[in-house]
Amino acid sequence: MKITLTGKQVDIGDRLRKHVEENVLNSVNKYFPAPISCTVAFSKDGDEFGAEVTVHPAKNIVLKGSGSAGDPYTAFDNANAHIATRLRRHKNKLNDHKGKTGLAEMANEAVFPLHETEDEMDIDESAPLTIAETEANIPVCTVSEAVMYMDLVNEAAIMFRNSANNHISMVYRRKDGNIGWVEPKADK
Repeated sequence: MKITLTGKQVDIGDRLRKHVEENVLNSVNKYFPAPISCTVAFSKDGDEFGAEVTVHPAKNIVLKGSGSAGDPYTAFDNANAHIATRLRRHKNKLNDHKGKTGLAEMANEAVFPLHETEDEMDIDESAPLTIAETEANIPVCTVSEAVMYMDLVNEAAIMFRNSANNHISMVYRRKDGNIGWVEPKADK
């Protein structure tokens, strides 16, 4: 597994690097035998050190965890414990769904072509351009499973296919901390 360490206003010495590498490998290898990569970013804000760990344990899986403390070792240990919990939950989720078929489908984001001349189409100068195309897994799950997955990958929102009615839906974390659910309006 490739481990990348970065520090913003934090000097990453050999001792800290060794501590990070040993603990990350122990945490990830416990649940995933052949992890792909890991990135650990340290930062300092006043007297507080922050550590953010991003693990890519398998294809299409990215988990993030963060921690803060008065020293970088404790901040990393907090973030690593956060990651270990997420890895355990994700592995349990995968084991619980073993044997089920049709769990996910692939979706592409819309990409609009740019034309050579402005005569070909009306261009709204204030509109943002779509400049990238990515693929994303759209899991087939219940609303509660989608919320669990959103928390697991530490994202603000997740799109999924609702297993109850087979519609594309979305759950998101609102500013007040509650969960919002967007369900498409039924066709009449």
